[in-house]
Amino acid sequence: MIKLKNIEKNSRFIECDIRPEDSKEYGHLKINLDTKEVDEYALPKDYEWCQNHIRHAQSALLEFIGTDEPLPDSKLLMWY
Repeated sequence: MIKLKNIEKNSRFIECDIRPEDSKEYGHLKINLDTKEVDEYALPKDYEWCQNHIRHAQSALLEFIGTDEPLPDSKLLMWY
């Protein structure tokens, strides 16, 4: 599970704060809209092992770019 918060988009990037399950701190994720690839990210300390969380967050953020709907301020992602 990962929580996305403060989701923002401009002409070049979509980015948000990310908080893995059980973490009290947020990291950050930034996606390049031209390449659809992760431009930069930072996970909270001791959560560096959560690489798959970054891929789930990346997929969710990319889903937002193809719609005219306003961006939500936050989104909770869960998988099993």
